[in-house]
Amino acid sequence: MKRFLLTALAITLAIVATAQPRQNGKNDGERKEDMKIENMVPDLTNTQKKQIETITSRASKSIEQYRKQLKSVRDSIRAYMDSPDDHSARLFPLYEREGALKAEISKEYYRTKIAIDAVLTPEQYLRLKQEMTKKRAQKGKANNKPNHTHKHKPEKGPGNK
Repeated sequence: MKRFLLTALAITLAIVATAQPRQNGKNDGERKEDMKIENMVPDLTNTQKKQIETITSRASKSIEQYRKQLKSVRDSIRAYMDSPDDHSARLFPLYEREGALKAEISKEYYRTKIAIDAVLTPEQYLRLKQEMTKKRAQKGKANNKPNHTHKHKPEKGPGNK
């Protein structure tokens, strides 16, 4: 029974980790278009656009490499989790590698942000910051919509028979 529960938990975590919610009914292409800097800051010069394209292209390649490595590590973790034996000696370093790869991805996002901020004028930076804040708020509202399709069932336990 424990093995079944662990396997079910691992599968659930894998599904949740790979699921990508839709934002306001938009697909990935529409979201990416909304998030383009030139759409949020329309007065970029051609030079700025080229610089930002170079920065984001380099970052995308780097992040994609990290994500491929992360997928491989997660696949290895899942393989060990599906086994009933104790694989702590192999799993724990994989968990550390997973954390390190996530940290590298976060660092790359930050380096990209800093590089893009350096290209923008102070006015453009403020406009971008305002637009990003607005987009995040919209995304938060879209992800926090109440789901009325499931009725709450009280848990059975002491006092709830």
